[in-house]
Amino acid sequence: MGCRLPRALRFSLLLLLLLTLFLPLAACDAGSASGRAGSSVAPSGTPPAAARSPRIPFAPDLPGWSHSVGFAADGSGFALLARCDDARCEQRVAVLDKGAARWRLAASPLPDVTGDRGITAGLTVLGPGRAVIVDVGEHWLRPAPTWFTRDNGRTWKRGSTEPTGRTATVPEGALLTDECLEPEPDLNSCARNRLLAVLPGTGEHRVLERQPPLKGVLVPAGDVSGTALFVSGTDASGRPALARSTDRGRTWEVARFDYSAAGGGSPRVVAGPDRLYAAQTGQLPEEEGVKNGLRAIHTSRDGGRTWQRVWAYRPGVEPLSLLGDLVATADGGVTVHGERGVWHSTDGARTFRSDGTDRTPAGSVAHTPLGWLWSRSYTHGRYRISADGAHWQGFGLGERGQ
Repeated sequence: MGCRLPRALRFSLLLLLLLTLFLPLAACDAGSASGRAGSSVAPSGTPPAAARSPRIPFAPDLPGWSHSVGFAADGSGFALLARCDDARCEQRVAVLDKGAARWRLAASPLPDVTGDRGITAGLTVLGPGRAVIVDVGEHWLRPAPTWFTRDNGRTWKRGSTEPTGRTATVPEGALLTDECLEPEPDLNSCARNRLLAVLPGTGEHRVLERQPPLKGVLVPAGDVSGTALFVSGTDASGRPALARSTDRGRTWEVARFDYSAAGGGSPRVVAGPDRLYAAQTGQLPEEEGVKNGLRAIHTSRDGGRTWQRVWAYRPGVEPLSLLGDLVATADGGVTVHGERGVWHSTDGARTFRSDGTDRTPAGSVAHTPLGWLWSRSYTHGRYRISADGAHWQGFGLGERGQ
């Protein structure tokens, strides 16, 4: 499963950041510097009741450090935990039941990790009480083991990333992922793949019957509830392209999306109150000194059929990087969490200003059914959640979340 090494870990954007960006497993808390970066997204003023963010209980007594945190729309959630010494990492699962005041440890299907393999498991929430764990480990060139729960982690069913059939659509709550069909000769990446849907009722992987009309490696680019699914790839001429489906993957069309002005890179689509945003990420020139370059930002007012580029990379001009998702706030603002701080826009992502905090890694944000979820850089235990992208409630999980 050659392309699954980077994208199987889409089962948790938080774990993807942990493994591939700048969060080494042995990293320690960055102290006051990361704390100041984190406080850049703290609430200001008192939001209206409709915008109040969910309150997630602190759980500093959970063993180890936390990652792969996710939530369902009803407020229930899951997290993976790891406690490591020089020879072994013990892996656990924590669960937040709907309406519960405390997290609890659940039965863990994950084996302990020995040697220097590192933590390679990721979890994604598929709905209330349902989650799937994938442990890529050494399996990225072949099907990886999975575990699925539908009873809040009380029992787990063993499975595999090998597809067990086909599906005409990507059901609501399902995860769109991929399977490598042809690895590159160096076995470090994929040359050709196909899309799979992870079913929310069983955790099984199914081949999507109708694949997007794109070439090259297909990359899931966003599932905007009530609007569309998005996938990036290349068109017949080899140029980068974006496809969308408004019927959960039954049919696809290629969107009008201009990559040329800002170079290559993959987009990630999120919804704002009156438009969609696509943050196009990719490699910047080495002299910029960032790993997660931000190439361009595009907007769409017709559900993703057509796109307009509103911002593009300029040498030396921040924001130069994006960690996780672009945050589109309920009041029409846009926020970028980058490797050198937080940047805000009040004009539809055309211009940005710094929030004034230290130019340090500002944490990453992922969108969950419960709201925007922010994770502090380096700490693996400090989080914030927001219903509107502007007002946040903090919580901590595990020994580093105190």
